[in-house]
Amino acid sequence: MRSSLSPEDYEQLKKFFICYVELFVPPTHRSHEPEHQPLAFLSNLEKTSVSYAKKGLQMAVNDVVEMCSDWTPEQLAEADAKFSAAGTFTLSEVRRRYSKKYLQILKRGVIRSETEYYLVKGIIDGSGIEPGATESTQLQAMLNEYETRLSASDRPT
Repeated sequence: MRSSLSPEDYEQLKKFFICYVELFVPPTHRSHEPEHQPLAFLSNLEKTSVSYAKKGLQMAVNDVVEMCSDWTPEQLAEADAKFSAAGTFTLSEVRRRYSKKYLQILKRGVIRSETEYYLVKGIIDGSGIEPGATESTQLQAMLNEYETRLSASDRPT
């Protein structure tokens, strides 16, 4: 996660998080106390410390990214369509911009596991990156290299 969010990014992430809760967290798993609703909780935290509110939101969004890391490409596409219709960041965009794991993979330049593979593949397939962009090219090369290693390990010796 980035260490500091711009006010615009904070508002967009807040909208994304609230949308996630409304769309994907079953009502039985949500607090019925108004002060514990995500928007109210963040608003109260903002009154105390905007810095704490930003950190708390970043942690919550990172948790969302981790919880959705095993979603199939179809689930991701469906979620992205819902977020887009709500006028907020898509899950693919949030993964690309704010996922700690994604940023580590990108910096390392190598995909090490199936989980990492699907995270990167979801970002590319979910249109979180413009096709042909330098980052897209780098990610595609990482995916190809991982697939090559995987198929080589499946060959009999």
